Amino acid sequence: MDSPYPLLVATDRAISHQLQKLSLYSPSASDSIDLGYHTLDNNPCRSSSSPSIPSPRGHPQHKRFSLTPTTLTQLEDKILLKILHWVSTRDRCTLAQTCRRLWEIAWHPSLWREVEIRYPQNATTALRSMARRGCHSSIRRLVIEGSTGFTGAFSLLPFSSLTSLALRHSRKLTDMNVSTILDNCVHLKELDITGCGNITRAYCHVGPTQLESLDMSDCHSVDDSGLVMTLSQMPQLALLHLRRCLRITDASLVSVASYCTNLRQLSVSDCCRLTDFGVRELAARLGPSLRYFSVGKCDRVSDAGLLVVARHCYKLRYLNARGCEALSDSATIALARGCPRLRALDLGKCDVGDPTLEALSTGCPNLKK
Repeated sequence: MDSPYPLLVATDRAISHQLQKLSLYSPSASDSIDLGYHTLDNNPCRSSSSPSIPSPRGHPQHKRFSLTPTTLTQLEDKILLKILHWVSTRDRCTLAQTCRRLWEIAWHPSLWREVEIRYPQNATTALRSMARRGCHSSIRRLVIEGSTGFTGAFSLLPFSSLTSLALRHSRKLTDMNVSTILDNCVHLKELDITGCGNITRAYCHVGPTQLESLDMSDCHSVDDSGLVMTLSQMPQLALLHLRRCLRITDASLVSVASYCTNLRQLSVSDCCRLTDFGVRELAARLGPSLRYFSVGKCDRVSDAGLLVVARHCYKLRYLNARGCEALSDSATIALARGCPRLRALDLGKCDVGDPTLEALSTGCPNLKK
């Protein structure tokens, strides 16, 4: 029977004849090419579930490497310093209690440039503990919030590097304490005493300060006379927040414009005794230097005050007039035309309509919110 595949049929004699013509490769004794198969068993990247490849030369299989995890204490000091730099003050103190080496590294002065104490305690004890380890001279920014007592360490220790200090909601903080701080921390540029109800002023006895930022929000005891005394020692002030200081009047705004000629940011929100007179005096004197102005919920401020703002403060970036219900479209249209650099404007609960929106859309191209 004829095969359906005649080309694939051959006799044994023909196959043998063809194989004799081929020169097959046979390794000699001197041919020792190392293909590297024996290294596969030592590859640490292989999965433990993959089958092992036997060695072509019959060598015994090598044991796999066992990777020992590195603990935190096995790292170099400079690496530990970089890690602890991102750890909060409280967690850093906790780490310092785990072993002697971490205790020594955790108290390195370079780690204590920014210190935050946000839980009630005696701040004097905390600062004296840092002073015993020589960390107080490296502190640049210090935040003590909700302290039940005031630290007297500022009159005893040289905080030579301190530039920013926040003593928020410290109920026992007094005017004398603040004066002591300003007298001793000569390089201080930022002071935040928000919520310190006993404060009436922040006065320095040794002369003008270098303060550029002062936040006295919620200091309900501050009045016009105390603010005048405060600002008379701060010619470099650029930021002033007096939110919810209910006792200040237009006289305070006049003193702000008189003493702080470089002021760029002012917030007097919820100061219900302020009127158009104070706003007019402030805007006319500060003029284009004012970039941030907040009179939110000052219900005695009306068109008469903000028309002067629109005329003189043409570099204004932010204006908050929320809750000034006496405002109308005439003042807001003037703001849109006179303050083209506005980026944020809050007119919530103000009696404005479509003419204001149209003027803002064309006059303030950078307005975002």
